[in-house]
Amino acid sequence: MSENGPSPTAAATLDRDRGSRQLFRPKTAVRLRRWAGRALLGVPTLAILGVDLAKRREHLFAFVGGDLVFYLFSVAVSFLLWASLLAVSTRRRGWARWTVRVVLVMVALFAVGGQIYTFGRYQAYVNHRAVLVGTSFLPSIGQQLWFDRWTFARALLPCLAVAVALPFLGSRIAPLRSPSRGWLCLDFALVAVMVAAFVSPERGAEQGQSPDVMYLSAMGQLARARWDHNETVERVHPGPRTPDPVAPLRAKPNVQRNVIMLVTESVRTQSICLEYDEHCKFTPFSNEAVRDRIALTQMRALDSTTAISLAIMWSGLLPTESRANLHSAPILWEYAHAAGLETAYYTSQNLLFGNSGTWLEGTPWTRHVSATMIDPAATYETGADDGALVDYVLSDIGALKEPYFAVVHLSNTHFPYKVDPAHMPFTPQDEATGPGYENEILNRYQDSIYLQDMAVGRLLSGLSKRPEAGRTVVVYVSDHGEQMREKGAVGHTGTLFEPEIRIPFWVDAPKGTLTLREEQSLRALRTTPVTSLDVFPTIMDLLGLWDAPEIAQFKARIPGQSLLRGGSPTDKSIVLTNCTELWACAFKNWGAVRGTKKLIAHQGERAWSCYDVAMDPDEMSPLDVTSCGDLLPLAEKTMGGHPF
Repeated sequence: MSENGPSPTAAATLDRDRGSRQLFRPKTAVRLRRWAGRALLGVPTLAILGVDLAKRREHLFAFVGGDLVFYLFSVAVSFLLWASLLAVSTRRRGWARWTVRVVLVMVALFAVGGQIYTFGRYQAYVNHRAVLVGTSFLPSIGQQLWFDRWTFARALLPCLAVAVALPFLGSRIAPLRSPSRGWLCLDFALVAVMVAAFVSPERGAEQGQSPDVMYLSAMGQLARARWDHNETVERVHPGPRTPDPVAPLRAKPNVQRNVIMLVTESVRTQSICLEYDEHCKFTPFSNEAVRDRIALTQMRALDSTTAISLAIMWSGLLPTESRANLHSAPILWEYAHAAGLETAYYTSQNLLFGNSGTWLEGTPWTRHVSATMIDPAATYETGADDGALVDYVLSDIGALKEPYFAVVHLSNTHFPYKVDPAHMPFTPQDEATGPGYENEILNRYQDSIYLQDMAVGRLLSGLSKRPEAGRTVVVYVSDHGEQMREKGAVGHTGTLFEPEIRIPFWVDAPKGTLTLREEQSLRALRTTPVTSLDVFPTIMDLLGLWDAPEIAQFKARIPGQSLLRGGSPTDKSIVLTNCTELWACAFKNWGAVRGTKKLIAHQGERAWSCYDVAMDPDEMSPLDVTSCGDLLPLAEKTMGGHPF
């Protein structure tokens, strides 16, 4: 090198090196961008897999053999779908990219965000069984999402943000330039959707797919069921009844009492004043109105689903009876009608929900009113105002000729729990059900019960002033209970834990309406474990019809016993289930109970859980399953072949 700079030869070499580096850098950058773009295609599936692992790690790690293969297959389908859509969405030109971006956002919202929300509420994703609940399921879910919109928004917004950001990022890093590759990617996406939608989910475990593929599978199975007019779609709801005729009955000549069955919705034992309490805060109005009520403190439903509970209490049949039997069995009103009694059904329930109106169509009521007759805008879930129903009952019940049988069926304590800002003793309250809102949603639930109890107290006080008050027995019961995140969720139908099945039951019987023996039998059952299977025989006994020889053929199929005569033996094993031929459960759970021993399981678990609710009322310490060993055959029979 000279003092004035590099030699000509060195300068030429330097120029060549500089040029090589300039050529190398763009090529390296291009390669890096391409690899980054390819890696970006896997982000959606990896994120979904990460969320799924975080939510149900133990469940996924329990998959083996074919179940594991099927889950991994669903992950592969998920990758093919998301990668294909994302690749096309990164294009910088062409109309297809905008269409695909919209599709990408919609799939992210429904198949991912919606699943995250559902899991938070039910501890399970929406699968094909859930959507096959039928047409009424969708309006119900829509209303539920609106009332729980903030929790729902928290599940959706991250998915929306990612679905919007990834195409933008991909178009900047490594956009898809080839139109032919774009069309090929769309073909792959279509194949992935078809595979997800129409490969039977029964090939794997229950809830055995990634959540996004599970959602697409559910929609595909629903579409297929609709197209095929599959009986499953029709069977999941109660259908039209064709009750067997009941021959004319004659009540016991010494039984001339009116019977009012007061049924409430989703009210659990621990959230009311079951027995008289001078310091009652939860239900002070009914507490004062019927101080001398006879309460049974250990009543349990056999389920936590309204349709199933009502069928049990109104027909007397077990929930495991066939659909044909459940649709042909006479119910309380038909027996009363056969005895020449006038009857009534007053309800604030919306009978459009769950085919309730279809199931009750043709019932021989003398008087009747339902939610949409009181308020045409009544919601599916909370129905019409319970207070308005009570006003109607008090103005109408006098039209019934004595002795009569009437059912007053309330509704407002169903989620999202109707409240009145002027009557809210439990605060702070919120309609959000997610983690962190345990106290707020519980307060809202208690406020709803308090508001309903104002109506119940007014009803009971009004009835006590009627001329027939001394001849009228009132039976109060809830269809099922309600969970307030004690076991991870809010609501019912999801489990068979105590909050969802332990229900209030009391009888208000003015002096002289019960015989001494009947009253003694009821009082003796105060702390005895009993079930809703005994409610039907008790109502029939109150009406004086339980011994009628004309009902012998029906009575032979009814396993319960009248509580006026001691109820069912406590050593009798009884099935528990939310899955019947009358109502197909969205999330499976089964069990059996005998006395205070209870054996239960949920579709997301891998084994049975045994509890003694007398010693462990909060069900915090499961016993060894052998402690409930004699319940196991009955519980497993209820599963219908479902494998853990």
